[in-house]
Amino acid sequence: MNPSTNLPAPLVSVVLCAHDPRRHHLQATLEGLRAQDLPRDRWELLLVDNRSAVPLASYVDLSWHPGARLLMEPELGLARARCCGYREARGGLIVHSDDDNVLAADYLRIALEIRQAHPEIGTFAGQVIPQFAVAPRNPLEQEAGSERRLERDLWSNILDDNRTMPFGAGMCLRQEVVRAYLDQVDRDPRRLVLGRAGNRFLTGEDIDLNFVAVRAGYGTGLFRALSLVHFIPPERMNPEHVIRYRAGNAYSMVILHFLHFGQIKIERRSRAGATFFWLRVWTRMTPFERRREIAMHRARREAVRDLRAWGWLQSPIP
Repeated sequence: MNPSTNLPAPLVSVVLCAHDPRRHHLQATLEGLRAQDLPRDRWELLLVDNRSAVPLASYVDLSWHPGARLLMEPELGLARARCCGYREARGGLIVHSDDDNVLAADYLRIALEIRQAHPEIGTFAGQVIPQFAVAPRNPLEQEAGSERRLERDLWSNILDDNRTMPFGAGMCLRQEVVRAYLDQVDRDPRRLVLGRAGNRFLTGEDIDLNFVAVRAGYGTGLFRALSLVHFIPPERMNPEHVIRYRAGNAYSMVILHFLHFGQIKIERRSRAGATFFWLRVWTRMTPFERRREIAMHRARREAVRDLRAWGWLQSPIP
């Protein structure tokens, strides 16, 4: 699994992080990478085992790729695992792959073409097509697929423009953006709090990367020509999972906003405004919507309490 010193530096580095993956999903992910039409001497594969109970080395075969390496990140957390891969990546373009997605066979080739055609864009991705293990029965279950389809290409250099921001699997990053991000992590490791860690549904590490890209003078973009399939198991369609995910996202956004802007992003309401808001929650929302709203509210408050407990925030809880 060690890289050959005779191999030239690749143009693309695929960073695939896994923690206790479903084996059949991981196998499908690897088969999708094996089918890429970009010649293998132009890209490398960095598989990061993030403290899996059953080591990936015991059953994963990467011998089909001459530039594949298996890395170990013993400290749990997606952001940490990705940083492990970033530090070893030699390509000018880094592409995220999760252990439950399949990149289209032309993904790496087209990503490289986009990088060359759009030097002003630092992070980008494409369409996400969910593949449900069980057919969705309602809009809530459909929403769990995190589907992203594009009618046209989009890009922007506005710092907080979610319309053009890439997230998660398939996200492509210029090496310059990754290096800037790693420099910030080295100066302030607090941002590694972001990102999923085991069963903690935290997010925000991808938005952090997008923010870094824009602050470094680049834009963010989404391109129709890029697409991937995302596997959705039945448990992800469960309302409890959706509520936990939304709460984790709400918590993470408070932390992320504080790290970047030094402010707490929680809507302040007057006493009358708060009364009206909670009356609406209890009288106009469905039971699911009510539980979701309460979970998100509690998560934001928990994030503020944690910021104070960690010594990052001195002001009272808003």
